[in-house]
Amino acid sequence: MEMRSDHGAEPSFRVMPWWLVLSGFVLAIVFGLAVTWWLWNIADAGGPSRAALRIDAIRTGLTVVAGTGGAVGLLLVGRRQWLNERTQQHREQVDATNRAHQERVQAHVESTAAAERAARDRAMEISEYDATERRVTDLFAKAVEHLGSDTAPVRLGGVYALERLAHNNERYRHATADVLCAYLRMPVRREVVDEDHVRLAIQRIVTRRIRSGPDSWPGLRLDLADAQLHGLDASGCDFNDVDFTGSTFSGVTIFDDCRFHGEARFGGATFLGEASLKRTHWHVPADFSGAAWQSTVSFAESVFEQHARFDNGRFGDQRISFRETTFRHTVTFDHSRFDGETTFGRAGFESNASFEHVDFGDAVSFRGAVFGHITMFRRSVFTGPVDFSGARLEHSTAFDRVDFVGGVTFDPVPMERASAERTRADARSIRQLPTGWVEYPLDDQWVGLRPNS
Repeated sequence: MEMRSDHGAEPSFRVMPWWLVLSGFVLAIVFGLAVTWWLWNIADAGGPSRAALRIDAIRTGLTVVAGTGGAVGLLLVGRRQWLNERTQQHREQVDATNRAHQERVQAHVESTAAAERAARDRAMEISEYDATERRVTDLFAKAVEHLGSDTAPVRLGGVYALERLAHNNERYRHATADVLCAYLRMPVRREVVDEDHVRLAIQRIVTRRIRSGPDSWPGLRLDLADAQLHGLDASGCDFNDVDFTGSTFSGVTIFDDCRFHGEARFGGATFLGEASLKRTHWHVPADFSGAAWQSTVSFAESVFEQHARFDNGRFGDQRISFRETTFRHTVTFDHSRFDGETTFGRAGFESNASFEHVDFGDAVSFRGAVFGHITMFRRSVFTGPVDFSGARLEHSTAFDRVDFVGGVTFDPVPMERASAERTRADARSIRQLPTGWVEYPLDDQWVGLRPNS
């Protein structure tokens, strides 16, 4: 009898009892006897052929018994064959299950061994990392301690040790840059011999590591606010984020061919010596508001992609150059003072430009400059001669309340959309006005200028 176990398992089979087989054969004999008896009764009514009919009845009964017994035997043989096949199938399933189980056991053993190896390797890596970190931390701490020495060679040794340590361990580069910048932000120790050599070495390390090349440290943020910098040569550097707010630059300062990709803050900085920022490229806003320039300064051929602020700037009596400088965004020089000869020759102002309340103390040249948008010169004073020859003022331009003390030169062509309310010029100066502008007397010293409406 077939039975099915719980949870969908394979069915189990019971052994066929002996009495069931015996019952089958007894049933066959009984069925044969019944057929023989039935045919025997029919033969009795057969008349003269009764004997032959009885013989046929007996033969038929025996045939039925033999047939029924054979059917039972065939059924038993078929069942045995089916059981053999089921047994073979079960054996194959058991073998497959055993093989799968062995494979799972082997895989588990291998995975366990791999996990143990990985754990040992990880523990070894952690141990090596901890040992390395302790060693590097100790070296870093000792190098920093050397910076506090009163002996210049010891401080220099600490500086170069920090550089080597940071170059070989990238995680310490930002910390090293912060330490070196902090040293430059500290007051100069004049009482210490060779202090300038130490600071110069730090400047060279910092600038070397932000120049493009295989030895560069990309992504450094330099906090040099209120730093004391002497003879800084940062030519060709790529500044990611730099803060020079309130810093003092002495000696010759060079930023030629630099690129500024992050924030660049020079607000309130003081340049005591010559400053060269030629061909610099500013991809971010540049803030020079409140900066003081006491010597020659040049931004020639530089490009400002974003807002440039030079408000409240103080430019000394040396030459100031913005020749061929390109301002692609708004630039403001409001409330600044230019004491030296200044040139914006062939400069490109592609957006708004503001020179309001500016005091130009010497000659100023805007020769060939292009003003592509709104330009403001309101309330500015040009003490020296100012030259707009070849300049293109293509949008609204305001010269309201401007004083041209040293004379002014414009091309004799019409100037569209220009205003000059209460604008005046020294009566003794040379004046070449745009076509359509007129003069009118104010007093013995001044003449008024305005477009002829």
